[in-house]
Amino acid sequence: MAALAFPIARRIGHPYQNRTPPKRKKPRTSFTRIQVAELEKRFHKQKYLASAERAALARGLKMTDAQVKTWFQNRRTKWRRQTAEEREAERQAANRLMLSLQAEALSKGFGGPPPSAAQSATAPGAPLAALHGLQPWAEAHTAGC
Repeated sequence: MAALAFPIARRIGHPYQNRTPPKRKKPRTSFTRIQVAELEKRFHKQKYLASAERAALARGLKMTDAQVKTWFQNRRTKWRRQTAEEREAERQAANRLMLSLQAEALSKGFGGPPPSAAQSATAPGAPLAALHGLQPWAEAHTAGC
């Protein structure tokens, strides 16, 4: 066998060992209660700040411009998540109300025969369909005759 002209260089250790170590993360900044209260008050009035407004607020609270900017970005994210959760809770409450109204209407004999389990699960307007035949004034009208 012929010897190789170029010997294969063998690496010792893991290839990432020779890299410089990553920079340490900056520790989490804690704000005072007064700073947070002022930031929250301003956020309640105004979700976005212009750079001049942000700089003035930062000076007044003895914070950096970047801290105020980051705080507002994080607070808007929290606000969006909370409003989305509230909308979902309202939607579920409306669904429960419609289903209870549907069940009540069906138990009183309004709206025709009850849909099968498969129909009610797949029909998008199933809760509303039960209310179409409901005429609350009809019962009061016949009682007075």
